[in-house]
Amino acid sequence: MAEQNVAKRIACKNIDIDASSFHQTILLELEKLLEDVIGFEESKSFISLVADKVGEMLYDKYKRELNDDAMTIETMAHILVDLKRRIGGRFRVSEISRNAIVLINTQCPFGVNVVGKRPLCSMTANVFGKIVSTEFSYAAVELKKTIASGDGHCHIVIHLEPHNDEMGGISEYFG
Repeated sequence: MAEQNVAKRIACKNIDIDASSFHQTILLELEKLLEDVIGFEESKSFISLVADKVGEMLYDKYKRELNDDAMTIETMAHILVDLKRRIGGRFRVSEISRNAIVLINTQCPFGVNVVGKRPLCSMTANVFGKIVSTEFSYAAVELKKTIASGDGHCHIVIHLEPHNDEMGGISEYFG
């Protein structure tokens, strides 16, 4: 009987733990550990490899569900926004042209503790790059601003044609 009372007392407490926050915490701590042990660039590279596989899987899911032989740039932009919405981001399309998709984000899917964990931005860049380049054969993702860098929002440009990257801030992807 005493054991039941203890279990009830614990269960009724407002302890801020759920599956989503638990998984976010694990990912954030894993990124921090990687960066501390192997360094920023290596951590970014490791996360990029994971993101490449995830991007491939997500592209297949959207392609199968939409059943579109050839997606338009508009469809692709909204796929990226929908994907991030489903995992807790607050992305919106800022601009679509034949050369680029521009997205703005005000809530990181990795949560509020992402500030300072910039290698996680490579997850977004690689997933976007993989999805877009698989459909259009090429993508270059430019992270102009990121929440992880402390900018307060993300400003992401996905270039659809080869881009001259003189500053080193653009990652290219080939389908």
